Amino acid sequence: MALMNIQLRHVRCLLAVAGERSFARAAEKLAVSQPALSQTISQLEETLGFEIFQRTTRSVTLTKDGEALCEYAQKLNRAMESFYRDVKSLQLSVHNSLRVGYLIGTAVEFIPKITQEFERRFPNATLEFIEYDFNNPDAGLASGKVDCGIFRPPVDTTNINIVEIARERCVACLPDGHPLSLQETVEVEQLLDEPFIAAPGSGIWRDYWLAGQYRNGREARVVFEAATVDSELQAVAMRKGISITAESTARFYARPGVAFRTITNMDECVIAIGYKHPANPLVRELIDVARSVAR
Repeated sequence: MALMNIQLRHVRCLLAVAGERSFARAAEKLAVSQPALSQTISQLEETLGFEIFQRTTRSVTLTKDGEALCEYAQKLNRAMESFYRDVKSLQLSVHNSLRVGYLIGTAVEFIPKITQEFERRFPNATLEFIEYDFNNPDAGLASGKVDCGIFRPPVDTTNINIVEIARERCVACLPDGHPLSLQETVEVEQLLDEPFIAAPGSGIWRDYWLAGQYRNGREARVVFEAATVDSELQAVAMRKGISITAESTARFYARPGVAFRTITNMDECVIAIGYKHPANPLVRELIDVARSVAR
């Protein structure tokens, strides 16, 4: 292997072993196997024509030549870290705006905090939120009008990456006076024969909120379709039927005429950020902010 074929992975492996004084600990730090790490160092020594490390069964130490090499490697590593920081700044200056779709009623408690923290970290970037109703459960990803979407999976949209941000319990939305509203909690099986308020259209997202995975093929009795949280809960208050929603809805959309009861045996629902490749670099930054806010 010619000198020009020395790669950054060789440098990083060298610095890891030199720092840890152990191939086993260095391999763990780098998340590689010990044999692979040993092979990389052997390749580097073969290319250079001198030993970098003196190895015994009990210790690993740098040779005199290895110490000199390590100094050069540290300078290169610092230079590369500076290079990555500068390139990241360049990326963010080119992509200085982010369009975020969000499904109505989703992450209601998070979005203001996400906005504040994102603007604090990236004061020169523009963050635009676009609301979508239940006709677009993927929050605009399929249309290509947004860089990413905040929604509750599952969705039918293909070829998207989904990153979980938070989870919360599911609740039943019941008209006041409904027999199940007299209970402190309910089980999903108690809801399956009830008339349901559903999202418009069809698909995996609508089916999820009709408790489709618990029906064993039994069809839901849909009596009304609603495209927003307000129209859904208004229909429940008018005693047209019941619905299932997320726990945060009970906190932020509570109103007279509707009782919310936790569904004890239904899996928690997920709040997620979805995006397509190639992604605006600010998407990853938004995900980091959202995760920190959700925690």
